[in-house]
Amino acid sequence: MNEPEERLDALLRQVHTHVEQVVATEGRVQSLLDAVTAIAGNLDLPQTLERIVSAAGELAGARYVALGVIDSEGDGLSEFITRGISEQDVAEIGPLPAGHGILGLLITDPRPLRLHDLREHAGSYGFPAHHPPMSSFLGVPLRVGERVFGNLYLTDKQSGEDFTEDDERAVVALAAAAGIAVENARLYGTVQRREQWLDATLQIQRAFLRRVDLAGALQLVTSRARMVLGADVAVAVLEQDDGTLQVRALDGGPDDLLNSTLPREGALADVVGHAATVRLAEGLRIPGLEFVASALLVPFTGPSGDGGALLVGTMTARRGRWLAEEDVQALQGFAAQAAIAMDRAQAQEDRAALAVLADRDRIARDLHDVVIQRLFATGLMLQSAVRRAADPDIENRLLEAVADLDTTIGDIRSAIFELSHDGPATALPTQIREIAAIALPTLGLRPDVVLEGPLDSAVPASLRPDLFAILMESLSNAARHAHPTRVDVHVGIEGSGTEASIVVRVRDDGVGFATTDHESGLRNMRQRALARGGSFTVDSAPGKGTLVCWRAPLREPEVVVTTGE
Repeated sequence: MNEPEERLDALLRQVHTHVEQVVATEGRVQSLLDAVTAIAGNLDLPQTLERIVSAAGELAGARYVALGVIDSEGDGLSEFITRGISEQDVAEIGPLPAGHGILGLLITDPRPLRLHDLREHAGSYGFPAHHPPMSSFLGVPLRVGERVFGNLYLTDKQSGEDFTEDDERAVVALAAAAGIAVENARLYGTVQRREQWLDATLQIQRAFLRRVDLAGALQLVTSRARMVLGADVAVAVLEQDDGTLQVRALDGGPDDLLNSTLPREGALADVVGHAATVRLAEGLRIPGLEFVASALLVPFTGPSGDGGALLVGTMTARRGRWLAEEDVQALQGFAAQAAIAMDRAQAQEDRAALAVLADRDRIARDLHDVVIQRLFATGLMLQSAVRRAADPDIENRLLEAVADLDTTIGDIRSAIFELSHDGPATALPTQIREIAAIALPTLGLRPDVVLEGPLDSAVPASLRPDLFAILMESLSNAARHAHPTRVDVHVGIEGSGTEASIVVRVRDDGVGFATTDHESGLRNMRQRALARGGSFTVDSAPGKGTLVCWRAPLREPEVVVTTGE
């Protein structure tokens, strides 16, 4: 080949090389534009980050790519998104990188970095077990506004060569466009999250307007908090009267944790005792909640004003955006709003309960002051009619009617007690004196009442209806039969411990009587005593008055089952 031909051949080779470079550049530019378009077209932050990683790998021809998101403290990584390593390999490698070695170098000095072999760099931290070998390296910071959001790490160019300056320029350009996409996705996510918090708060308030009970309310709070933050578990812990901490609601954790008691120590003590917000980092555990790997704990107040904590966390090592500062503030606000809504609901419940109790009290007063008085008066009229009855059959019928009235009065008195016992309880001594006052119109005198012992605290509610029935029956008998000038009522506690008993004694100085077998009222009092495992005696004689003594143990009687053999 002569010299002109050689020159022409060299010129053609140069033109061909230049054309290839132009075509490659145009292809890379087009790839960059396609990557930016794909990234910018998505407003979901996790998907946006995944697309950035994929686009960077395709643009630079890298076998392995990762995006490390810098944590809120600015000295480590909160997320690490990878491409090129299988999930099985990731699991075998173990915990995700925290930002040491060359990865940390880009955190402290956020400038592009290209290396022929990253293992030879002085800042190399080495690879953990099961990690694939890597050599060539390209690192580029990803900025969002004025701050570094994270770093792109590319290793092992698929061609086997080092990463070039063109690779660096392309990835830097991609990172610049990606920063805008990340910021847009973050802003969109923040708006969405705020809407979710507002919706969750409205759901709580609407639910309380429907008068949800405390257990249902707390369950709703935990489920909504867990859903909005995308966490694994949410736990509501409330302080009890004795100072212990009890799990009152649970969403996503082990079922046997519900209603369990937790030790008041560590992070729980900090939140409940000092109304502080605590971030539970990986590696720290709460006694009783050891399955929680990382969490947010915020103060939470129950409807009765008891202190508590709302915990929302993960059960596996997963650091990420749900631990962002705006989420901490949002969870604090949500917990405070939920506590206010529960307080309002509890106030509505209290007002409704007071209205019911006021109505019950009115009914009880009407029964007490009107109905029983009329029944007593009717009984006295029938009693006077007995004396005028010439026919024995009519006399017996009148006596039966009087006994039925006595039983009815006892039933009404029990009903009055049942109406009253759910509300603010009337002290037992007061109720006993009220029964004595009821007998005043029929007796023509006020009984002398003597009370001994801690009646109000010692006598169980289940025993009081029998006690009232005995008092009313005894006073009724004295009014009908004895014609006394004095009646003494003594109610007291005798004995102690398991042997303690309530004793009722009613003594009058009336006409007395010789036999008691025909008196159905006395039989009823005896049966009430036997049913309680107690005793009943009557000491009376003509002209010497009557002493009625009714005794019942304060403990519940044992039920004896017979086989019939």
